[in-house]
Amino acid sequence: MKFLRLFGTAGLSLLICTSGYAQSQPPPAAAVEVTAAQLRELSPTVTATGVVQSRAGADIATAVEGQLQWIAEPGTFVVAGEVVARMQTDALRLQRTEQAARLTRSQVALKQAQRELERLQASGNAVSRFQLDQAQNTRDLAAADVQIYRATLSQTDERLSKAEIRAPFAGVIAERVHNAGEELTRGTPVVRLYNTEELEIRLFLPLRHVRAIRPGGIVQISVGDSYVPARVRAIVPVGDARSQSFEALIEAPQTAPALTVGHDVKVVLPLDAPRQALAVPRDAVVIRADGSAVYRINADQTAERVPVTTGVADGAWIAVTGALAEHDRVVVRGAETLHHGDPVQIVGSRPV
Repeated sequence: MKFLRLFGTAGLSLLICTSGYAQSQPPPAAAVEVTAAQLRELSPTVTATGVVQSRAGADIATAVEGQLQWIAEPGTFVVAGEVVARMQTDALRLQRTEQAARLTRSQVALKQAQRELERLQASGNAVSRFQLDQAQNTRDLAAADVQIYRATLSQTDERLSKAEIRAPFAGVIAERVHNAGEELTRGTPVVRLYNTEELEIRLFLPLRHVRAIRPGGIVQISVGDSYVPARVRAIVPVGDARSQSFEALIEAPQTAPALTVGHDVKVVLPLDAPRQALAVPRDAVVIRADGSAVYRINADQTAERVPVTTGVADGAWIAVTGALAEHDRVVVRGAETLHHGDPVQIVGSRPV
């Protein structure tokens, strides 16, 4: 019994020592990505939503009535002048054949009237003035008939040429409004064509925000996880009386190939002149119940919680005030689970 009592005491002491040793082990280092706080020119901004549209978009309509024979598939890229749809032309070609025959008959009648007039003129006093006038009138009427039939034939040729509906500019067939086999009247849209190379962003802004930008100014466009600069092309000076908003047109940057017609994009507009301030990426600011803070990396590779007050935001950066200095390394990824004094392992550095 005494032996067991001694063994139990020793075992309990060993368990307590083991537990104390486990508690004394430091927590594993957290993997983080860092960047440097820096002085930047920031200005207060507001974010608006715009719609990407083509600067050259049109509903292509038929210029002749009839049956739609063929139409291009949606998604097809066409160059300027390429056929995008074709109308049935059998009836027009029959009409042209009839008109060509009438023109030939009128030309024959004109030649005959001309020869008769010349014969009478050569007869001298053997014919009366009335006969000469009558022959000349017949010749003039035949000449007028030739002009009429030529004009009619030209009109039919023009209609035949317009039976092939061609793209006025290069672009992509976005939609087929009608299908082959349908009977269409003149002026009926058949396809929607958009130039996807020349894009612009259209957005509506209240008056207080319109005053902050001007044609030629620069705004920031959200593309994926980054922002790219874009130039304000125009501001339409006529507002909507009901919504009290104005239209702004912004050139889509060539460096943003992800933009497509019809998509919504976020546009960051400056509201005031830029000012220099200490800034960190938005991802570096951790917001908790006790306030906002960033985690600075110390020389001993531990995280130090630094309370900050946020200020002006400009794109992906935000101004902060607190016990933070320029070039201090702050955590931009992995800060959500950090606590003051936690060891860290730097696995990446985001360029500034």
